[in-house]
Amino acid sequence: MTYTLFEYAKENKEQLMENHHPVPSATSISNIISVETPNTAPSSKKKDKKEQLSKAQKRKLADKTDHKGGLPRGWNWVDVVKHLSKTGSKDDE
Repeated sequence: MTYTLFEYAKENKEQLMENHHPVPSATSISNIISVETPNTAPSSKKKDKKEQLSKAQKRKLADKTDHKGGLPRGWNWVDVVKHLSKTGSKDDE
């Protein structure tokens, strides 16, 4: 479907653009963007340093996760009885 729309737009470009009036401010924005683009390119080449973990931190992380790096089943389960005893019900008041 998208391919069909683009092909239609290419074939009927003159008809679609006959009432188009370019906005002068849009050209100045594109000039600003093109000027700033070379300045940002060298900074993207810098590699971000990874956080260095100590052996104890790595061991603790390995204990929390399985061999694939995922959390074990039930890691975020809540004890229902304990939770309900803390929250209570509105009828008790």
